[in-house]
Amino acid sequence: METTGRRQQLAMAMAQHGGTEALAAELATAVDLIMHPMTQPQARLEAYMACERFKEESPLCAQVGLFLASSPQSNQQVRHFGLQLIEYTIKFRWNCITHEEKVYIKDNAIKMLNVGVGPAEDRTLLPTKDALSRIIVEMIKREWPQQWSDLLPELSQACTKGEAQTELVLLVFLRLVEDVALLQTIESNQRRKDMYQALNNNMNDIFEFFLRLVEQHVTAFRETTRQCNFTKANAHSRVVEMVLLTLSGFVEWVSIQHIMSSNGKLMHFLCILLNDKAFQCNAAECLAQITNRKGQAKERKPLLQLFNEEPLRYIYQASQIPPDSSSALAIEQHHNFLKKLLQVLNGMAQQLVALWGKDDATQRPVHLEVLLECLLLLVQHPSLTVAHGAALIWQLLLKHEPCSKDFATVNYIPKLIHTIAPRIVKLPYPASTSTSSPASLSTEAYIRLEYDSEEEFALYFFRCRTDFLEIFRLATLVQPLVTYGYCEQWLQQRLRNAVAEADVEVKSGNISCSVLDPVYLEWDALVSVLDGVLSRILLVAERPSVPAGLRLLEECLKLETINPLTYSILLSCISALFVFLSMSACQITATNCVAMSGVSLLPRVLDKIFRALVLKPPNELEKVQAKSAVNLRRHAASLLVKLAHKYPLLLLPVFEQINGHVELLLKEPGQHQLCRLERTTLQEALILISNHFCDFERQTLFIEHIVQDKRTEWLAFGDALKSPLDFMSFVGLDKPPSYAVEGSPTLQNRSRLLDALHVVLGVVKRCTWPDDPDRAQRGGFVIGCTELGNPICRNPATKHVVPLLSHVLSLMRVLNELFAPEALLALSDGYRGIHGMLEHEKKQLMGICALPTDPLDTTIRSEPTPFEKMQTFMMMVTEGCYHLMGSAGPSLGRDLYQLLGLADAIVTNVFSRMDVVPDYRLRPIIRVFFKPFVYSCPPSFYDSVLVPLFAHLAPLMCERLTRRWLYIASLYESGQLNGEVNDTQEVLEDQLNRTLTREYLDVLKIALVGGQIGADHVAAGANANSNSVAMENEEHSMDSAPQSRASQSALLSDIISDLGGKLLRNGHIGNYVLMTLLKAIAWNDGMCSMKAVNIAAPVMRFLAAEKLMDENKAVTAFTAVLQGMQVHGQHEANQSGLVTLGVQFYELLRPHFPILSEVLQHIPSVNAADIQKFDEKIAVAPVKGNKVDRAKKDIFKKLTAQLVGRSVNQLFRHEVQIANLPPMQSHKAKGAMGTTADIMDSNQNASLARLFGPEK
Repeated sequence: METTGRRQQLAMAMAQHGGTEALAAELATAVDLIMHPMTQPQARLEAYMACERFKEESPLCAQVGLFLASSPQSNQQVRHFGLQLIEYTIKFRWNCITHEEKVYIKDNAIKMLNVGVGPAEDRTLLPTKDALSRIIVEMIKREWPQQWSDLLPELSQACTKGEAQTELVLLVFLRLVEDVALLQTIESNQRRKDMYQALNNNMNDIFEFFLRLVEQHVTAFRETTRQCNFTKANAHSRVVEMVLLTLSGFVEWVSIQHIMSSNGKLMHFLCILLNDKAFQCNAAECLAQITNRKGQAKERKPLLQLFNEEPLRYIYQASQIPPDSSSALAIEQHHNFLKKLLQVLNGMAQQLVALWGKDDATQRPVHLEVLLECLLLLVQHPSLTVAHGAALIWQLLLKHEPCSKDFATVNYIPKLIHTIAPRIVKLPYPASTSTSSPASLSTEAYIRLEYDSEEEFALYFFRCRTDFLEIFRLATLVQPLVTYGYCEQWLQQRLRNAVAEADVEVKSGNISCSVLDPVYLEWDALVSVLDGVLSRILLVAERPSVPAGLRLLEECLKLETINPLTYSILLSCISALFVFLSMSACQITATNCVAMSGVSLLPRVLDKIFRALVLKPPNELEKVQAKSAVNLRRHAASLLVKLAHKYPLLLLPVFEQINGHVELLLKEPGQHQLCRLERTTLQEALILISNHFCDFERQTLFIEHIVQDKRTEWLAFGDALKSPLDFMSFVGLDKPPSYAVEGSPTLQNRSRLLDALHVVLGVVKRCTWPDDPDRAQRGGFVIGCTELGNPICRNPATKHVVPLLSHVLSLMRVLNELFAPEALLALSDGYRGIHGMLEHEKKQLMGICALPTDPLDTTIRSEPTPFEKMQTFMMMVTEGCYHLMGSAGPSLGRDLYQLLGLADAIVTNVFSRMDVVPDYRLRPIIRVFFKPFVYSCPPSFYDSVLVPLFAHLAPLMCERLTRRWLYIASLYESGQLNGEVNDTQEVLEDQLNRTLTREYLDVLKIALVGGQIGADHVAAGANANSNSVAMENEEHSMDSAPQSRASQSALLSDIISDLGGKLLRNGHIGNYVLMTLLKAIAWNDGMCSMKAVNIAAPVMRFLAAEKLMDENKAVTAFTAVLQGMQVHGQHEANQSGLVTLGVQFYELLRPHFPILSEVLQHIPSVNAADIQKFDEKIAVAPVKGNKVDRAKKDIFKKLTAQLVGRSVNQLFRHEVQIANLPPMQSHKAKGAMGTTADIMDSNQNASLARLFGPEK
C-alpha cells in the first residue's frame, strides 16, 4: 500500500508542474545560501540539512533535479545540485522506482546530453559536465548492455551535434572505464564482468572511433588556428585533450592488438603529438601508460616498435623543444611535459631490458644511439628532477648486461660521466632574494619552482646525488679504465690547485673551514666519486695500473696543509686509494718493485693519519677552526678502524709501530687534545688487527694491557654504584647545572666512567677468535666440541672482561633506580626532566626523516648547555651498558652463560625496578640487550639462564603491556588521540607502546620458534661510542604490512624450538606467554596482531600435542581470534592470517572442547545452520600436514562476517545496490572465416556503425 501511495503521489507531482517548480525554487535558494561566502554558519548548516533531507526523503528527487539541471534560469551551482539529485536517485533508488520513471530519467538525461552543458572550450563548466556524464554512467552500470539496446545510437546521435556533445560522450567513456577496469569501483562483480566483456567485444570499433576523433580534431584545430578562429580552435583542442585522457584509461589494460591495430597508428599519432605544444602533455601521459604496461613477453614485444627510427626521432625532437622563456607558466608546463616524457622513456627502457636477449627474436634496437643521445641531453638539463629521471634510466640500461656491453653504450660512457660528475657537487638552496627571474632557465630557478623549503630540497638532492654516484659505480663495472682515468685527472688537477691554495693560506694565515666553500664542495664531490669508482675496482678483470694508483696515493701524501677541512678530505682520498696498497701487497716478491713501493708507502700513510690526530689549527681560539680540528681527529681515528677492518692483514706486519704511536698518544691525551672517544676508537683499531694474531696467548696479553687500567677504575666506582643517590652525587645530578671548568670533580667522574665503559664495550664488540677453524685450533682458541661436533672457541677477552661485568651490572641497576621517586626528588631543579627522551629519539620513533648533513660541518650543532651535556652523558652511559651486555652474549659465548648466578644477577640488576622504568628505557633493554642474549645462548644453558629470566620477565611484560594498551585505548575513546594531532605526548606514547610490543613479540618469536636476529642491534652497537648514537633505525608503520606468502607458510609450518618447548612446558611462563600472544592478537596495531598470529599458531599446535590445554585456555584462545577479527578483520592482510588461525584453533580444540561451538553462537546474527555445517566440516579428517581446507576457511569467514569491523571511510556510506541482469549471450565464433557473434542484439550492433562512423 505504501508503494502504491508513493506512486500516486509521484504521478500527481509530475502532473502538477507548478509543485515541482516551487520545490525547485526553494532548493535553488538553499543552494545559493550554502554557496554564498557571507552566509552565517548556522544558516548555512540549516540550508545544507534541508537539501540533504530532501535528497534522502522526497520521492520527487529526480524530477526536481531534472528541472534544476535543465532550467535556463539556474546558475552553475544549482544545475550541479540538480544533477546530483538525479545521480542520487539512480544510485540508491533505481531498484525501487518503476520502469516508467527509469525511462523518464534516461530520456531526459540523453536530452541534456544532446543539448550539451556549454561550449567544449569553457573549462569552468567541467564540474557540471562531469556530473552529467556520471548520471549516464550510473545508468549504464545498471542497464547496459542487456537492457539498454539503444545506448550506442543515442550516444552516436549526440556526437553528431558538435564538439561540446563529443566531449560529454568521451567523458562518459572515461568515467565508465575508470569504474569498470581501472578503479573497479562497481559494487556488483557480475555487472562489472558484463560491462568489461561488452567493452572488450567492441574494442576495435572504440579504438577506431578514438583515432578518427584525434585525426579529425587535430586537423581542425590546426586549420582554425591558421584562420585565427581561436574560439573554435579551443573547442577542437578540448576534444583532442579528452580523447587522449580517455585513451589513457584504456591503453593500460586492453589487449595489445588494439593498441597496435592499423600498424601501430595510435603510437604513431602520439609520437607526432609529442612535438605539438598544445597536446604534448596529454600525449606523453597516454604514451607513458602504454610503455609502462606489464604482462607476458608476447604482449610487450610489439612495444619495441617505439625503437624504430621514426618514433625515436619524434621523441628525441620533443625532448629538445626549447620552452618559451618569456613566461614562467610556459616554463612550468614544459617542465611538467619533460617529467612525463621521462616516464615514457623509463617505460621504454623497462621493456627493452625485459625483452632484449631473452630470445633470438629480440635483439639490439638498430637506432639505440638516438635513445642514448636523448638521455644524455636530458641529464644535462638544468632541472635536477629531469636530470635525475634520466639518470635512473641510465641505471636501468647499465645494469642490463647486453645493453651495458653494447658498443653504443660503451661509447657514451665517457660523455655520461663527464656530464654527471659536475652534478654531484652539492648545491645550496637558493636564497629568496635570488636574482633568478621567474622565467629563468637556471638550475636555481627550477629548484625554487619545485621545492618550498631548504629541508625538502636537501632530502631530494641527497637522493639525486646517491643515484648520480651509482652511475659511476655501474660505469666502472663496464669501463673501469675510463671512470678511473676521469677520477685520476680530476684528483691530479685538484691537488695542483690545492698546493697553490695551501701556499696562500700559509702566507695569509686566513683559512676557510666552511663546508659551503666552493673549493670544499668540489673536494667533497671528488672524494664521493673516487670512493664509488674504487669500491668496484676489485670486481672487474680490467683494473687500473697499480703503479699509477700508488703514484696518485703518493701525491695525496705529499700535499701539506694546515686546513683541517682539506686535511680531512685528503684522508678520505687516502682511504679510497688504499685499495692499491692491498693490490700491490698481493704481488710481493723480491724483485717486484711495484709491490715494494707499496710497502714503503704504508708507513707514510699511517704517518699522515697520526699527524692528523695531533694537528693544531693556525688559530686554536677561533671556534670554527677548533671544531674542524676535532672533526679531523675523529675522522683520522675512524679511518684507522676502517682500514683495520678492511685490510687487517696489510696492517698486521706494522702492528707494533701502530701500537707504539697509539701508546704515545694515550699517555699524554691532554697534550694532544685527544678526547675519550678518539682514544677508544684507536684502541678498537688495534683490537681489530690483533684478531689476526691467530695466537690466543699473545692476543689475550694484548687485551689485558688495554683493560688493566680500567680494572682499577671500575673498582674505584664501587661506592658510586651502591645507590642511585650515590651515583647522582658522583656525576653531579644533585647539583645545579653549570659550565664546569677543567678539573671539576663531577666532570672528571663522568669522563672516567664513560672511558671505562667504552673501553670494555670496544673490547667485547671487537675482540674475537679466528674465523678459520684450523687457525683457531692451531692458535689455542678451541677448548672443546659441542654435541654436534662443532668446535667451541674461547674469546681472548673473556678472563679480562668477565670480572668487570658485575660492576657493569651494578651500573645498569643504578640507571634503572634513577627513575625511583626518591631519586627523582633528589634531582636538582636544573636537572628536572634530564631522563626524558632526546629529540632525535622522538623523531626516529615517529619516523621523521633526519636531514642529511655533512659530518665535517662545524655549524650543525651549537655549543651545548650544561643540561644538554648531562643529557648526552646519561644517554651514552645507558646505551653503552645495553650494547655491552647485548654484545657479550655473541662475543663471549659459553664463558658468559656458564657463570654461576648469571640469571639472578641479570634479574636483580638489568631487570631491577622495572615498575618505574619508562617504556623508552625498557625498549633498549628488550631489543638491544635481551634479544641477542636469548639468540646467542647455547642450548645447554637454557634451563640455568633463560628459563629463570623468562620466569621473571614474562609476567612483568604481560601485565605492563596489557595496562599500557588499556591506557592507549582510553585515550582513543576520549578523543585525545585522533588524526588531527601528531606531536603531542599521547601520540608519542601510542607509537612507543606499539614499537615496544612489536619488539617484545620479536623476542618471543626467537625464543619460541627461532629465527634470524637481523643486523639491527649490531648496527646500533657499531655507533655506541659516538656522539650521534642511533639505537634504532627503522620505520614504524601504524598500518599492517601485507601478509606475504612466506609469513603464511610460516603460520602453517613453524614448529616450537627446544627453548620454546621448555618455556611452554613451564606452567608459570607458558601461561603468561600464551596470554600475551592472545591479547596481542586483538591489540589495536595491525603489525602486532600479525606477529602474534604467526607465533600463536605453532604455540597452540604444541600445547595441543603436549596435552597442556584446558577448557578455559581453549575458550580464551578462540575468543581472542574472534576479537582479532573484530578489530583487524577489515584489513585483508590481517584477516587472512586470522581466518587461518581461527580454523586451525577450531580443528585442534573442538574435538576435545565442544564448548567452542557455543562461543560461535555468541556472534551477533550468526546462523545456527552454518555452525552445524562448520562442525561437520571440522569432523572430516583434516588436510594432510598443517594446511587448512579452503572450504573451512570460507565457512569461518562467513560465520565471522558480522564481527568484522569497517574502515572509517566505510562507516557512514550509503549502500549502493546494483541488481544483476540476465546472463549475456556467449561470444562464440560463427565459423572459421565468419563474423563473430556479438554480445548485443542486432539492433545494438546496427548502431555501432552510426556511433563510430564519420561525424557530420
